[in-house]
Parts: sequence; structure tokens; C-alpha cells
Amino acid sequence: MAFFLSLFALLTLFYIIGLLWLRRGLHFAQSQTHLARTASAARAHPSATIVVSARNEEKNLPHLLAGLAQQNYPTEKLEICLVDDRSSDRTGALLAAFAAQHAHAKYFRIEDTRPDFAPKKRALDHAIRHSTGEIIVLTDADGVPGPGWVREMVEQFEENAAMVCGYSPYRPRTGSLQKILALEYFSLAAVAAGSIGVGRPLTCTGSNLAYRRSAYFAIGGFDGIAQWISGDDDLLLHKMHEHHAGQIKFAGHTSAHVPVRPPASWKDFQAQRTRYASKGRHYKLSVTLALAAVYGLNLFLCVGVLAVFLVEIKIFLFTLACGLLKACFEFLYLKKAAQWFGEESLLRYFSLAAMLHPFYIVYFSTRAQFARFVWRGEEFAARTAQSLGGILSRR
Repeated sequence: MAFFLSLFALLTLFYIIGLLWLRRGLHFAQSQTHLARTASAARAHPSATIVVSARNEEKNLPHLLAGLAQQNYPTEKLEICLVDDRSSDRTGALLAAFAAQHAHAKYFRIEDTRPDFAPKKRALDHAIRHSTGEIIVLTDADGVPGPGWVREMVEQFEENAAMVCGYSPYRPRTGSLQKILALEYFSLAAVAAGSIGVGRPLTCTGSNLAYRRSAYFAIGGFDGIAQWISGDDDLLLHKMHEHHAGQIKFAGHTSAHVPVRPPASWKDFQAQRTRYASKGRHYKLSVTLALAAVYGLNLFLCVGVLAVFLVEIKIFLFTLACGLLKACFEFLYLKKAAQWFGEESLLRYFSLAAMLHPFYIVYFSTRAQFARFVWRGEEFAARTAQSLGGILSRR
């Protein structure tokens, strides 16, 4: 019992130290962003290419395409590459029509799959290889970028910058559940910003991301990570960092946000979070160990809460103390990030989210080791991150 409590306390301490470390990084990331925005007026606009891969997204595309058409970046410096990844609905027709109406837009269609190249990564790679922009700016088909999005992302590219990560808030938020989900998604972006600020990037989102085309090819693109179904964002981020491609930054100001739709149902949310968690085994050892420590802390919290039903009051009280400490430092960290991202209103749901958080972490981290998930209309095994259809067809 003493060993259990000592390990519990040690994990709590490490977690708090990690949050303080990330908070310091958040300050650095915000300062870097502000300095780049201030200095951008003296720099010429580099050429930029927006890249979007879509599969069966006819319902979301009108909002995306309207946002792309309204970008206030100089048209002569902007290119748009749209890829239809084997869609069976009107996605291809919508993308082709947009390209026909805008001289600076290109349309591509992927007709098949390759077992060694995840479909989305392959679609993005195809577009990047046919692009001409110095800066590649990416979002997803359900993104709704504001008119200043490209400008805000591109202005972060000072001479030594290789990649800029952004925030994609959930919109709309019509009920308490969606707001709790928005808070959870915001917390991931807060961790991304803080880790980037301290020079140890952990994660990012492909719905709001930009990198130099030259840096992409310098590190070999998706080589080495192409086979994993997900990770066109964070696994590429790690590769950029490991290959010292250049500075990695975070654009947290509101004009750089790209809102995306929250999961429409529990089934969609479960599939999305299982997919996110399934990538953990492909991270480098130091990141995997850190994630394992976070999992261990939350597992102890769950077990400690259950102790109250076993009349182990001392264990429960110790768990309560560790949980309160964890929540207090999480709140302080998220408050600082929320002030930068303009998301202070989400913090009113923090208390409920903090109580659910340990169970959420344990559930999805465990589920990702065994479950299957559906993404872009295809079913995948989380552990292998391979298409089940592809596996069955090879038997």
C-alpha cells in the first residue's frame, strides 16, 4: 500500500511539473507569435498553396469552399490544390466546379489505394508534389477558415521557420455536451502550443497546419510514417523536429483559427478519439514514456475513486487530494491558454470535465490498443492502423 501511494504521489508531482513546464512554453510560443506578426509587415508575401483532401464530404464542402474563396491573401501569390480521395458522392463534382471557377485552383482525383501509403497521406503528398507555393497551408474538408487565415499562418514564417501549427475550435457549440467536448479539444491545442514553445513539440492538428514545401521534401515527406493510417499531422511534426528542419511555431490568435464541426454522435466521437490514441505507439520513446506516466496517474485516480466503495477511506481521501492538485494546475494552465485563444467561456465547464478526465484517458488509451474505428468511410484496426478491407482482401 505504501508503494502504491508513493508512486501515486510521484506521478502527481511529475504531472504538475510538466504543466508548469508547458506553461512556460505557452509564454514563449505567444511571444514568438507576437514578434513574427509585428515583423511581418516588412517582409514580402511568399507564395502559398492551400491543400485539402476530401472523401465523401459533400455536406461540408460548401462552407469550406466559401472560406477558401474569401481569403484576403494576394491571389497572384495563392494557389489552391483540392484532392478528391475516391469519393462516391458529389465531392468530386463540387471540387472540380470550384477549380473551374477559380484560375488559381487545381483539382485532382485519387482512384485507388496502396497498402504502403495511407489514403489521406497519399492524397496530400500528391497535391504537394503538384503544388508551386513556398508555403503549404492545410485544412480539412470540414474546416471553415476565416478570410485572414492564410495571411495569419504565412506571416509566422520567418526565415528559420519550417512549420506553423494552429488551433481548430469546435463549432457550433449548441449544448453543454458539445461545449465540454470543445473544452477537451481546446486542451489538446493548449498542450500543443506549450510543448512547441519549449521546443519539444508533442502534437498538432491537420485541420490547421502549415509548413515549408522545401522542408517537407528535405525530410523525405511521409517516408517512414506513410503506412500508418493517421498521423499526417503529429507524426510529421515529430519528423520535422527530429530532422531539425527548422523552427516550429504555434499561431494561437483568433484570426488564425479554423473552426471544425464537433463529432455528430457518441459513435463518431469514440472513433475519432480512438484514432487519435492509436498513434501513441508510433511516437518516439521519450514521448511514449510521458504518455504512459499520464495514463498511470489517471489509472490510479480511477482506482482510488473506486476505493470509497471498498471502505478504504484513506485511499479515497489521498486520491481526492491528488485529483484536486491535478485539477488546480490544469485550470491555471488552461486559463492562460484560453486568454490567448479567446476561449475563456469554455472554462465554466472545467469542473465537470476535470471529474470525467481520468476515466476518459483510461478508457480511450486502453480502447486504442484493441478496438476498431471508422474514418473517412473505411474501417481500421487501431493497433495496426491498417484498413480492415485491405487486410481481408489479401487473405
